[in-house]
Amino acid sequence: MDKDDRLMEELLKEHARKGSGADEDFLKDLEDRIDAEDKVVVMQKKDSPGNRWALSAGIAACLALGVGGIYFWQERQGDADIIAYDSTATEQIAAQSEPPVAYSEKKVAEAETVQEKPEVANMVARKPSAPSGAMAKVIGSKEASPTPIPVPEQALPEPSLDFGNGDGFGAGWGSGNGQGSGGADGFAAPAKVKRAHKGDVADIVYGRDVAQGERLATAHDYTKFNAQVQEYEKARTELSNLRLAGADNQKILKQQLEVNEQRNRLAVMSQKTGIPYMGQPKKPELSREQYGKLVENRFVAPVDERSALSTFAVDVDTASYANVRRMINEGMQIPKDSVRVEEMINYFDYQYAQPEGEHPFAVQVDSAACPWNEKHRIVRIGVQGKDIIREQRPPANLVFLLDVSGSMNSPNKLPLLKQSMNFLLEELNEKDSVSIVVYAGAIGLALPATKMDDTGRQQVADAMEKLSAGGSTAGGQGIKLAYQVAKEQFKKDGINRIILATDGDFNVGVSDTDSLTKMVKEKAKEGTYLSVLGFGSGNINDNMLESITNSGNGNYSYIDTVKEGRKVLLEDMMGTMVTIAKDVKVQVVMNPKKVKAYRLIGYANRMLPPEAFLDKKVDAGEIGAGHTVTALYEIIPADGKPFGPEIDGSRYFEKPEEKPNPAIKDSDETMFVKLAYKKPDQKMDDESTYFSVPFADPGTGIKEASADLKFASAVGLFGMVLRDSEYKGSGDLNTVMELATAGKGPDGKGLREEFIKLVQKLNEKE
Repeated sequence: MDKDDRLMEELLKEHARKGSGADEDFLKDLEDRIDAEDKVVVMQKKDSPGNRWALSAGIAACLALGVGGIYFWQERQGDADIIAYDSTATEQIAAQSEPPVAYSEKKVAEAETVQEKPEVANMVARKPSAPSGAMAKVIGSKEASPTPIPVPEQALPEPSLDFGNGDGFGAGWGSGNGQGSGGADGFAAPAKVKRAHKGDVADIVYGRDVAQGERLATAHDYTKFNAQVQEYEKARTELSNLRLAGADNQKILKQQLEVNEQRNRLAVMSQKTGIPYMGQPKKPELSREQYGKLVENRFVAPVDERSALSTFAVDVDTASYANVRRMINEGMQIPKDSVRVEEMINYFDYQYAQPEGEHPFAVQVDSAACPWNEKHRIVRIGVQGKDIIREQRPPANLVFLLDVSGSMNSPNKLPLLKQSMNFLLEELNEKDSVSIVVYAGAIGLALPATKMDDTGRQQVADAMEKLSAGGSTAGGQGIKLAYQVAKEQFKKDGINRIILATDGDFNVGVSDTDSLTKMVKEKAKEGTYLSVLGFGSGNINDNMLESITNSGNGNYSYIDTVKEGRKVLLEDMMGTMVTIAKDVKVQVVMNPKKVKAYRLIGYANRMLPPEAFLDKKVDAGEIGAGHTVTALYEIIPADGKPFGPEIDGSRYFEKPEEKPNPAIKDSDETMFVKLAYKKPDQKMDDESTYFSVPFADPGTGIKEASADLKFASAVGLFGMVLRDSEYKGSGDLNTVMELATAGKGPDGKGLREEFIKLVQKLNEKE
């Protein structure tokens, strides 16, 4: 037994000898003895009923004045509540939405003083029970808590003027509706004591109702709880850093287990002590993430010349896959409209042959049995852009248009953007120039056109490092200034491109998608193209970013990790900067004698009417140096039988295969693939260049198919499963795993292995 327990035991024995009428003498003696030991006195009460009445009335008046003062101060301050806390702790949790609650000794001591008073009042009518040894230690504890962590605001309960059932007031503070449950002659304990004074340490003291005979959590409990909060936050910060750095999945998994362990310890401590635990941080809400509506392509029967034509603009964007990967890794629900299957397929490299003739790209077509419907066929059309030697790349005039608004104030936004942009500097040389335009509530030129020699690269790095996020988002105005700067530095026969990095949360000036799209389209005609880098979660405007990219003859990529930043801005940057063909369109002519019906997988928002293929004024997609484009068709082979209800043609044609068109020629071809394109320097009224490739399906089985076809089919099916497509047939995540594993093939960058692990992670979760 330590000296505190012995002291308490002696006092209790002495109190027992004096009898039940000496409660207050006991408390006074307790106070004096503790003072002698340099302890802190918590409970104190005068012996006069009149004094009790006066004390109660005084406390009530103080509380009323305090509430009025707090309300007045908060009305004046609005949302600008000032919280004083240690800056290091702030940086550690700045990006987290709802950290656990932490406490400080100062507030704990104040709360215990307030909340123990009604207990003393009730002791007049009954003999007290002896405090525990732990409680005796708490009374005298001067141990300081670690640095407190800010906590979310809590609403103040309404004050109550209800009277109690005796000669005193009832509860001064209630819970919920303001109705208290105090004793006959004192105040009930507050359910919550809210910090409201500017400059106070940010903490909220939570306690139990002392009037009901329950004690508060001790100062020692709070100290231990604070320490566990810090361990939990440390683990979460490390996990976030690993994800941003694109660390190995094993390391991420190990750290996730550590986070779970620390969270479980925190929950157990909360249950034992009664200190509320806020739980896991809220997942980013999807309500502000905007995605364009996608309606999947349906099966079409080639019953006439028009319906036999499938026409679309190529798409080399990859943003959808990286964004979906981010959502899976964060355990988020995936909106079906965020899944653009063609972008997921085109995220990966395929082993297509380089072009050898006059055209800037080559076309390859192959087929196999459909993995999710054995009666169907899958046909892959692959386009390979011509590689260009770096030394032969034209000089570049690049304008970085960087979003530094308040919405970019998150580790996976502006800080990740800064890290990623450094990779691009490795690709540039002294023939190139870089300008930096920034925008928030206002816009500005952070760096004028700078030659990219060693000195220039350092100037760019220094300018990037100085950027910080804050303010609203005048994105439309920023784009206007960027185009103005690009025009002033325009390089004839060179590369003129704006690289916009943002979360797309434009809310000032020209901010609607239609107006931005129109402006970007007009500037593209003048020779300045726009590429977009998307960042962050919770408010990304994917719909707008994809739309302006398509109109600006550019590429749309999403960066969720440092590893992805390197891929986009270093490994793939040659293709992003150097356009080898523009307005590229594909038209596939289906042979009705071989094809009963067909469906293009993906490209739902890139479809064109048949006549657009020969229309030289129709804007289409671009292909950069070394880029690949892949399209998958699911084919229902012609079998001489009537159409079933799943084929659109059956709605308008009665048994069309029983009445074949006599004008149809006999041919073994399954389809005829045609392409149209313009050279980068051609104008809108210039004629396109055309070429074509016939294809006859050899009937290859899926097991005999190439690794590339298997893998592309796996990614396509994955997209359909995520969208819960009605066309996924018997396919599921297990089928995706089998296909991807069989089609992994050469995987120098490790992207296919990463895909397999991503599917496995999602499959295990479900």
